[in-house]
Amino acid sequence: MTSLLLQAIAQRAEDEPQATALIGAPGPWSFAELQTAVTVLADWLLPRVMDGEPAALAIGLWAENSPEWIIADLALWHCSERHRGSIAAVPLPGFFSAGQLAHVQRSTAMRWLLLAEDCDSPLPVVASWATPIAGLRLARLADPTDAVAPSWAADTVKISFTSGTSGQPKGVCLPAALLDEVIGALARRIQSGLSLQTLAPHLNLLPLSTLLENLAGVGVPLLLGRPFIAFPGAALGLQGSSGLDPAQLLQALHQHQPGSLILLPQLLQVLVQMRLQGLPLPESLRFLAVGGGVTSAQLLAQAEKLGLPVYQGYGLSECASVVSLNAPAANRCGSVGQPLDHVQVRVVDGRIEVRTAVPTHYLGDAPGADPQWLDTGDLGEFDAAGFLHVSGRAKHLLISSFGRNIAPEWVEGELALCPAVAQAIVIGDARPWCAALIVPRPGQAEALPAQLAELNARLPDYARIQQFRLVRPFSPADGTLTDNGRLRRDAIATREAAQINDIYTATAHAQEAPMSFFQRLQAETARERDYLLASPLIRRCLDGDSFTLEEYIAFLSQAYHHVRHTVPLLMAAGSRLPPEQERYREAIAEYIEEEIGHQEWILNDIRACGADAEQVRHSQPAFATELMVSYAYDGISRGNPMCFFGMVFVLEGTSINLATAAAQIIQQRLGLPDRAFSYLRSHGSLDIKHMQFFEKLMDSVQSADDQAAIIHAARRFYVLYANIFRDIGVSARLQEAA
Repeated sequence: MTSLLLQAIAQRAEDEPQATALIGAPGPWSFAELQTAVTVLADWLLPRVMDGEPAALAIGLWAENSPEWIIADLALWHCSERHRGSIAAVPLPGFFSAGQLAHVQRSTAMRWLLLAEDCDSPLPVVASWATPIAGLRLARLADPTDAVAPSWAADTVKISFTSGTSGQPKGVCLPAALLDEVIGALARRIQSGLSLQTLAPHLNLLPLSTLLENLAGVGVPLLLGRPFIAFPGAALGLQGSSGLDPAQLLQALHQHQPGSLILLPQLLQVLVQMRLQGLPLPESLRFLAVGGGVTSAQLLAQAEKLGLPVYQGYGLSECASVVSLNAPAANRCGSVGQPLDHVQVRVVDGRIEVRTAVPTHYLGDAPGADPQWLDTGDLGEFDAAGFLHVSGRAKHLLISSFGRNIAPEWVEGELALCPAVAQAIVIGDARPWCAALIVPRPGQAEALPAQLAELNARLPDYARIQQFRLVRPFSPADGTLTDNGRLRRDAIATREAAQINDIYTATAHAQEAPMSFFQRLQAETARERDYLLASPLIRRCLDGDSFTLEEYIAFLSQAYHHVRHTVPLLMAAGSRLPPEQERYREAIAEYIEEEIGHQEWILNDIRACGADAEQVRHSQPAFATELMVSYAYDGISRGNPMCFFGMVFVLEGTSINLATAAAQIIQQRLGLPDRAFSYLRSHGSLDIKHMQFFEKLMDSVQSADDQAAIIHAARRFYVLYANIFRDIGVSARLQEAA
């Protein structure tokens, strides 16, 4: 029985022979040329590789992404169908180590290798021959030592090796019928709500040796009669297994004008950053499939808000790649879509199980007669509409020493939103709190503390990153990443054992010392801080949900009404401090010098938003704002003037956590000019320096009465400040209702 994909290519070659099938160097291939090349190569290969070989024959494939790689892969599929059960293609990932490649050869008894003419063989070669396809040669490999007698099901056409999360790579034996089912199901899903006429070519960004790009990337376009663009990663700005040149990638996207891409979460983050920086992406993009790991729901939502056509999916090699996928006609942000029509998916005790109509098996295992439910080891659930949500790996679940369950993939997805983070892993199993090992983006390590502070403001206390260390990149080359970019946690833990030990040992020693007053201030106001951060207006803004120009102007208006009192309040506090607290009076004088005129910045921002700044100047504050300012004056005049530092702690700490991120999100959503954000952006950066100074200042406060006054005031100001945001949100909804 001929494969549906091979049939579709042959039919397209007959119906529209000049239609473009493949695009690459040195030029394009039509469907007629592709069909001819596949047939010619298969006819040439069979008499050579089958002569005197065992019944089960594995043929490796080693080349950079190129049209020749695809021709070789399809030719091997053609050979397998003509000699059922005799030939299985084995794509070799370029990022496998020499030891892993040797393991693949031993476990398959591989004696033949199709490889690019400009590539050195990764395995010992006895002899090689040029093939009828320019750029491809056939190599006879030296017999592997201790080879295992190959055994796989008769309908196997491809053996996909995945590095997994531990141990040697495992080979999954994939039958032709299942590959056709996956490609067909994906084609049907992608076409739902998307016209083929609007879908430009697909461009590879992942290695063709990965099953996801091999089937979804190559198979679907060719089945639908669309072109596939195949270029080596280096030509697209992809450097090795984890490096990236964003500028070169952007140039390649504009040059090739693709309609679809398959992205890992890290690549989606790069495209989002391009959009945030105002860099235009090709208008040809219609379908960006995201997979290969848990992707932050916030990153997906941000991508959607920026107009990127993002559709997250889920799959695994044991099921021939994709199991579920969002699509234009059925898309729920944060989910991995509804299951494709060729599989069954269920959730048992929180674990995802999958069953395909055609069984697969691991190399070396006896093939099963009937399909079985596969426990994926992933945690998840279905929502009411049938969309699958994946939360992480069951075996990766962190259980803190306080008994809190934390899916590290979730926190890692949030970490990926930090512009300075290239890669990150979260640790903390059996520990009191979470930490992270971070690979920073070049030249951005110094920005990490501020970005982590913003992140922690969004996370519950048990999931916050309390400490981090910088480490060298994770890569399949050293075994710290799988072939599809997933973290190999055990390998990372082994490689970075000293760093992990240092994180918790150093902190444990530090905790033997008494807590500083600034640390007490943070700890004893955490509940009130969470109340502020839970304000609906703040949440809607940071989550990229609905946020209007009227709400931003209302925020600036109330900011004006309390900021204009900052200098008078500082003067009042300084005048009431006794002589023995001269150092705090000097600090107040520095604050006054820094704060003078900031209310005018806010009025300028209001003008840039198109509102009447003079009307705001002469208006009355909202009740919540008036109450906060009045409380500050009252505390200074009738209580302990040191209480004012509680207000400083709240307002500047909030600026550090929220201001910069909020400005970026609001500007992107509302399309406002840079000059509308002088207050938020200046305070986001300025207050980081202030807070470093403030921490030292607070740690010098020795009086128990002064400490109590500052903590009490900070608690009150968090609530009072939160009520300003709540008041803005309620007022906006009342205006909409009216």
